[in-house]
Amino acid sequence: MSNAANESTFGASGDFHRLLCRDAAIAMVAADSDFNIRLWNQSAVKLLGPQVEQMQSQPLSMMMPADMRDLFDRLLERTVTRMETSEFDVRMDDVPHGPKDLTVFLSPVPDADGVIQGLSAWIIDQTRHVQIAQKLDKAEEMASLGTLASGVAHHFNSILGGVSTFVDFALTSGDEASMKRALQMTADASLRASRLTQSLLSFVKHESHRSDLADLTEVILTFAHLVEAPLTDKKIELDLHLHPVAVVAVEANRMHQILGNLLTNAEEAMPDGGMIRLTVGQGADESEAMLTFADNGIGIPNENLEFVFDPFFTTKGMEIGGEQMNPGLGLSVAQGIVLEMGGKISVRTRKTGGTEFIIKLPVNTD
Repeated sequence: MSNAANESTFGASGDFHRLLCRDAAIAMVAADSDFNIRLWNQSAVKLLGPQVEQMQSQPLSMMMPADMRDLFDRLLERTVTRMETSEFDVRMDDVPHGPKDLTVFLSPVPDADGVIQGLSAWIIDQTRHVQIAQKLDKAEEMASLGTLASGVAHHFNSILGGVSTFVDFALTSGDEASMKRALQMTADASLRASRLTQSLLSFVKHESHRSDLADLTEVILTFAHLVEAPLTDKKIELDLHLHPVAVVAVEANRMHQILGNLLTNAEEAMPDGGMIRLTVGQGADESEAMLTFADNGIGIPNENLEFVFDPFFTTKGMEIGGEQMNPGLGLSVAQGIVLEMGGKISVRTRKTGGTEFIIKLPVNTD
């Protein structure tokens, strides 16, 4: 395009810029320094409903639902004061073609001397993206429920099959000692079913119990005191390292549940004894504390690392008529509790052998 053509298109009349704003594909709203609307383009009409003449000279907050206008006014003041773009999401119900999920960008408009002349608002319709994300979340949830249901059915069928065999043997055996043994095995199987149910409740339970808050370091010391003697009997040494760290308030009972599940996992990996190293210290920055729980057992094969937190994933199996049952819920429960605490948990195989779980929890800032 020649300079002459440029001058014609971008003339002093400003028609090009006016038409550009009016016909832009994204909803655009502009306000003066008093936050009164001066521009309400056609995309804003299509998205939000009111016509241009209805919104001219109205307060910018009128574009928001009534219950959000006070908050929106404060956001406008902050945007101007800080001279920076603000972004927020809002759900609009009373708009054309049904409720919409919108993202709004607010930007100050200064002149050459940095004096605020007004504000611009760019409004993007995110409804379709939100709906797709919700469908994906629902699909993932249903897939998880399918895995959970399949695991529950498998384990309960195995337990009930064992109970049926034990009861049948007790009814047909003429030996009193054998009958008692069969009934005892039935009782043991029932207890395992009860424990499986409790694990499931812990896995799906989301409400928070805040009545037993304690500092993380204090909880670790108590846990170490409780398990040291039993671990010694199993030829397992507990190596405790506590470094200075900010206060981390945790629910003591639930933190003990996490540690207990990790301990069970470690004990099973060290049938002939070994060492557990428990370390508390500062995370990558001051906003988090880090707890590591490491053992020098047989470790977890690399191909299984990504599955260890999946419900019912286990490589140890289940003995219906024996002394142990491993439904593969311990690490899933531990992960669920950590996430509810606002933290993260990960696992890795140690180069020197064994497994290390890393838990990061937010520190208290108030």
